[in-house]
Amino acid sequence: MPTVLFFRPNKDFAMQYASHWLGLGVEEAARRGYSVIDLVDAATTFEVLKETMASEKVDIAIMGGHGSPTVFTGYEQKIVFEACSGDEVMSGTISHFLSCSVGQILLPSIIEKKGVWTVGYQVDFEFSANTNYAVEQDPYAEPFKDVTLAIIRKILDGGTLKEVWDAGIAKCNEWIAKLWSRPETDWAEVIAGLEHDRDGMIALGDGEAYVLPPRRMAMLTPPQMLGLGLISYLVVGRK
Repeated sequence: MPTVLFFRPNKDFAMQYASHWLGLGVEEAARRGYSVIDLVDAATTFEVLKETMASEKVDIAIMGGHGSPTVFTGYEQKIVFEACSGDEVMSGTISHFLSCSVGQILLPSIIEKKGVWTVGYQVDFEFSANTNYAVEQDPYAEPFKDVTLAIIRKILDGGTLKEVWDAGIAKCNEWIAKLWSRPETDWAEVIAGLEHDRDGMIALGDGEAYVLPPRRMAMLTPPQMLGLGLISYLVVGRK
């Protein structure tokens, strides 16, 4: 069974949003039958990540955290990866980084160290938020949540690098078109943020690789299971 790891510090303002979005990704992965490792807040350190990667075969890593061109951070903004130091633990893994600017130097370094492929941002990731709403209900953050989930879902559904890239770009464009006629300044800022993130998205690595999603017998309905049993009986009976 393939394994997906989520990495989501959640204490500061921006990370509360990112952690919530990735938490929805946890639900998507569990629904598809993946084995899920969910590292939250105090567990989002290099030491915990390294130990987990060493003890488990992680196929997909969905990484939330603050970033810069060379640095990715976790719990209390402590360094997790610094370009050319520590990022070798991502070898053999497909990843998505919801983090500012790591696409400039850090993500290419991960690919050089045999990361399979990755999608992230070359720019500071921008999103809109309104403190009058709970994180889970903020309408101004919803487009950015949907873009993140579109990327995660496509990875979990077995998408290749280009298919995942296309899913993220398409969701950005969908929201831009939907909001274009709204006259409010707040929505203009949302559109500007979506355009900024879309144009700053980067995809690197093996364009042919993907993770085959789990197949779960338990997801079949009783009539489907009965039909499958009948087919198996007929096949076996004809041998």
